[in-house]
Amino acid sequence: MVGEWQLDDGRVVDDPLAPLFFVSYAVIKPPGRATGGRREANSNALRLFTELSIHVNALVSRPAGADPGFINRNMRGGERWTPELLEAVGTCQVFVALLSPAYLDSEWCAMEWDLFASRTIVRRDGRPTHETGILPVSWAPADSCEPPNRLQWFSPDGTPDEDVVPNYHQEGLYGLLSMKYDASDVVIWKLAQRVVELSRSHWVEPRVLTAPNGLARKFSRRGA
Repeated sequence: MVGEWQLDDGRVVDDPLAPLFFVSYAVIKPPGRATGGRREANSNALRLFTELSIHVNALVSRPAGADPGFINRNMRGGERWTPELLEAVGTCQVFVALLSPAYLDSEWCAMEWDLFASRTIVRRDGRPTHETGILPVSWAPADSCEPPNRLQWFSPDGTPDEDVVPNYHQEGLYGLLSMKYDASDVVIWKLAQRVVELSRSHWVEPRVLTAPNGLARKFSRRGA
């Protein structure tokens, strides 16, 4: 179990071992013994997680042994909820959702999203906020799906290369990684900056379940 969290004189005291971010993605199952593109979709998600973790570690000081983020490494996916997964999605501060048509059709992803979205989020300075702590990332081309609940896409704005943002929205981060396009490095760096910015300005109250009972298994199509 991660360390305890508490409120001290009205101030938030963070759990030093809880992950700052959680990467939620649709696991692609290769049909039969097929390999190649479908398996690559999973490896690209893990590559994103690895690079994002490196960048976040460079931007914040973490205790020894504390991972900056969490991703479900079970490539079969959707078969069982481990205590580690439930704890991570219930204690992380930022929820990074890799949006694609497969993501919006995934019961597993819908439950992860619903659990995080059910947690209370407040600004650390006490001011009102409309933030959710959810960063919808364009994994597939942006015109192939819309973020649930009409949340705004994460966008790598403020980059020196003016082609990065339109290429990211046109191809999706998965597409940029698959093409080995340098813009993917820029997008992941900007994503890391946004993760750290959110974790510093907001706090999401922990909610650790023992089982995923009662969580929504489908996304609302009104916003999707």
